[in-house]
Amino acid sequence: MQGISFAMERGEKVALIGPNGAGKTTLLNVLTGLIPPFSGRIDLLDRDITHRPPHVRTSLGLARSFQVSSLFLQLSVLENVLLAVHGTARTSRQMVRPMTAYKSALEKAEKLLESVDLLSKRDIACRSLSHGEQRRLELILALASGPIALLLDEPTAGLTTQESLELAAMLLSAANKDVAVLFVAHDLDLVFTVAQRILVLYYGKIIAEGTPEEIQANESVRKIYLGETYSEGNQRCLK
Repeated sequence: MQGISFAMERGEKVALIGPNGAGKTTLLNVLTGLIPPFSGRIDLLDRDITHRPPHVRTSLGLARSFQVSSLFLQLSVLENVLLAVHGTARTSRQMVRPMTAYKSALEKAEKLLESVDLLSKRDIACRSLSHGEQRRLELILALASGPIALLLDEPTAGLTTQESLELAAMLLSAANKDVAVLFVAHDLDLVFTVAQRILVLYYGKIIAEGTPEEIQANESVRKIYLGETYSEGNQRCLK
């Protein structure tokens, strides 16, 4: 990757699209500290985090979900959320008492589960959840730290149409709470429904940036990625 430069505003929803191998996941890994950049600078609210490790970036307000599930499948749904809530709390190193003994953390965890209709499944093991439910749980785990910026890698991968719509609604809700959202997606329905701005990555470079309407009309993007524009009847295609 080279010459990549962009900024996001609070509450903004930005999609990162491009063909396989364009460098989308690599860019997220650089932003979250999993891969060090060779040059340049990464700022979070005017604070230089370029050389900060991932856990510090998380504590400063940068959250991330991965394309592959990262849940503790043997633990219960509630335990997964409690770990996420407790991880950024001042009491994160105080593990003498069970996490359920921390009232504020428990209340926050239950509220998060209720927001995605998973409170009734709080005590079952994560492995028993459907794929769509696991995806919803991963999103609230990312939101549990109270981030100011949320990075998502293919959040709707493997979901049904209805599950994708439900997750899209969650993303819109997160952004309305002043959380900036940058998401990688091949799902053009998700992209054109949620994104206010789209970045198009191609061979490690941003070749286009603009609103969904501007990207749809961009001839280079249509040839490289979209294949052809979608019709007024919302027929979106990817060749």
